[in-house]
Amino acid sequence: MNSHNDIFIDIGHELMEAIQDSRERGTTLGTTGMGADGTSTSILDQLCEDIIIRRIIEEDLPYNIVSEEIGKVNRNYQENLVIDPLDGTFNAENEIPFYSMSVAIMGEDFNNLMGAFVMDLASGSYYHATRKGGAYKNNKKINVSGKPRSAFIISTGLVGGIPEYLMFPKGRFRILGCASLEMSLVAEGVFDLMAYVGEKKAIRNVDIAASTLLVREAGGFVMNEQLKDLNMGLSLLEKSQVIAVSNRDLVVKKH
Repeated sequence: MNSHNDIFIDIGHELMEAIQDSRERGTTLGTTGMGADGTSTSILDQLCEDIIIRRIIEEDLPYNIVSEEIGKVNRNYQENLVIDPLDGTFNAENEIPFYSMSVAIMGEDFNNLMGAFVMDLASGSYYHATRKGGAYKNNKKINVSGKPRSAFIISTGLVGGIPEYLMFPKGRFRILGCASLEMSLVAEGVFDLMAYVGEKKAIRNVDIAASTLLVREAGGFVMNEQLKDLNMGLSLLEKSQVIAVSNRDLVVKKH
């Protein structure tokens, strides 16, 4: 992904400007139809995706496209860009400064993730990783937390019904609403664990493809609810529960 970082940084800045322009015009709320993932497409989702697809084509990046709203665009390449143009749409619509653009380079599944780029579209900070090349924030190498803390810092998509093995005696829980950035914070060592688990908390591949590689390259682990290494394919209809953690010992069943 390093060879394309400058392009994606530039695209991210274009998205930031477009979102701000939409706010100033008062056109951030509402939907435009149904996306390829079977959920409604918001105005901001469509705005961001249109910009990203246009830029990919203009830059002639050598990948097929798998994106939240448009679905899969076969451009006759071997690798795919798996994209969430706007993760944390509710946050963006309501000016909560925690939403992102997420882009992964991968083959047919997460076992073949090759590159990752996640930009915080509120601040402009970005994360990137390449397979076996480490994880970085703004070009500074990052690693998962290896330090003892007074309390485990946990991000979760749940208000209640948290599985027993995630109920730490000194856990401090936060719900932030943007899975790709929450996982990036695990990679950075800010959070110890991020979990979207439970019957109604499955996550799509586009949401977490890039941040899965970030966490793994930073020394962490990304698993499903069975505590097995997470692997997802290219279908936008596929969903999975996800746990990103700095250390496997934090989620063994003994808890």
